[in-house]
Amino acid sequence: MTDLIEIDYQALTFMIVGAFGLVGFFRGWWKEAITTGLLTLLLLMLKVPDVASRIVETVDGVVNAVWDLIQSLSQSSDFVASAVEVGPPPDVDPQRYWVYVIALVVLVIASYLIGKSGLTQYGLSPAARLLGAIFGFYNGFVAVSLVREFVIGRFLPGASEVAATAAPPSTVTVQVMDLPTSSIADGPASFILIVIGFLLLIAALAGGWSRKNLKMSRRTPWGYSPPPKKKDEIAELLKKLSSAS
Repeated sequence: MTDLIEIDYQALTFMIVGAFGLVGFFRGWWKEAITTGLLTLLLLMLKVPDVASRIVETVDGVVNAVWDLIQSLSQSSDFVASAVEVGPPPDVDPQRYWVYVIALVVLVIASYLIGKSGLTQYGLSPAARLLGAIFGFYNGFVAVSLVREFVIGRFLPGASEVAATAAPPSTVTVQVMDLPTSSIADGPASFILIVIGFLLLIAALAGGWSRKNLKMSRRTPWGYSPPPKKKDEIAELLKKLSSAS
């Protein structure tokens, strides 16, 4: 049995752009600007195939060097050889679209990690949130457009000038290979997943809220750190301690 998977590109674009915009609203303009800069690097690689080819070939050389090092260690040590099975290195070909899709995912994750290690969310002004949402919308649009062009391959290294100047196709057929015959909704195992999901939801609600005298109050869940106290609260606490002593 074979089914044709039809994806509405505009609807998918709206969903992804909306998700990026919502995340940008909570992250602020500074963190979204980092994502914009990294996506611009991929846009440059798309526009200048020679740059993309050089960067991907450099990455391929690094991967092969690391693979050769692991293979040499496995040959020199029986313990490493038994623990690590070294096969042929992955072929990082600049003419394959999946290389750039993986690069896109890695750069987006890297931008979020860089932004998370920088400014905190406390004191984020409405203007910073609004600009973050605008930048998020832009980043989502660029990300979807990059994936589209990577899959079509008009601007990838090795593509002819005729293909680059030609109009992109209006429809693309999506073919999924080796699709498993079993589904998450098959059999009694789905009820186990449903029970686990509801138990996790109850645990999250119980861990984030507490009830005292018929009043609900927020509390810090297990594994999370409470937000830092303001300076005036710390000063009042020091005053109370000094007066008590």
